[in-house]
Parts: sequence; structure tokens; C-alpha cells
Amino acid sequence: MKTLFIILLTLLYPLTVSSQYIGSEGCKVCHAKQYENFTKYSRMSRSFEAIEKMKNKITPEELKTCYQCHTTGYGKGGGFVSLEKTPHLKNTGCEVCHGPGKRHAETRNPQFIRRKFTLQICEPCHTEERVRAFRFKPLLYGGAH
Repeated sequence: MKTLFIILLTLLYPLTVSSQYIGSEGCKVCHAKQYENFTKYSRMSRSFEAIEKMKNKITPEELKTCYQCHTTGYGKGGGFVSLEKTPHLKNTGCEVCHGPGKRHAETRNPQFIRRKFTLQICEPCHTEERVRAFRFKPLLYGGAH
């Protein structure tokens, strides 16, 4: 019976915490050099600034579409909700590419974080239309490391 409980807990655990975001500051603890490079060189680390510049020029509904690409985890469980409720997720952070980091941070197990990337990870935000409109191509593997 105890073995069955452990198996069930192991299977259900990812469903409860795998979609929880911790924010890039949470990654800094173990990945200081990557965090420093990301915050120093990546425009993603300051992406909320673009929202701040545009918020008075567009409707609240249009603004919400900006959150999808300029914050971490917007519209997903445990992701960005608002500046007041989830300020630690206000920028496009590590977890946008690497996936929600709570379980990885708790266990330090690399199995619980995305380490291999494909263009499909970039495509929700870097659509052809947006690349043309904003003249910004995704730099696969080039954002922070």
C-alpha cells in the first residue's frame, strides 16, 4: 500500500507544481552567471518597459495581448496575473524558454526544466507578423547564455 501511495504521489506531483513559476530571481540562486548575463544583455529581462510605454496608447484588451509575450506565464497556471499580484513575473524571464521552474528549483533536478530548445518554443511570440512589425528575430540559444 505504501508503494502504491508513493507511485501515485510521484505521478500526480508534476500536475500540481510543474506549472508553477518562480521568476528569474529564483533562478539566480544557482545560476548567478546566467542570470547576470540575462539581466545585462537580454532585452527580454526588461520587456515590461515596453508595456509601460504603450499602456496609455492602447485599449485594456490590446494591453492584455502584450502580456502574452512581455511577461512570464501570462494565461497559464501560476503565471503573471498583474503587476500588483505577480510583480516577480512582470518581465519575460528564464521560465519563458525553460518552462516553469518551481519543481526544478526545489529538487535541483535538471529533468524538471527544459534544456533543449526548438523554434516552436519561440514561435508563440516570434510570429512572422511580429518579426516583420518589430524587426526582431528570435535568437535561439542567444538570449542569455
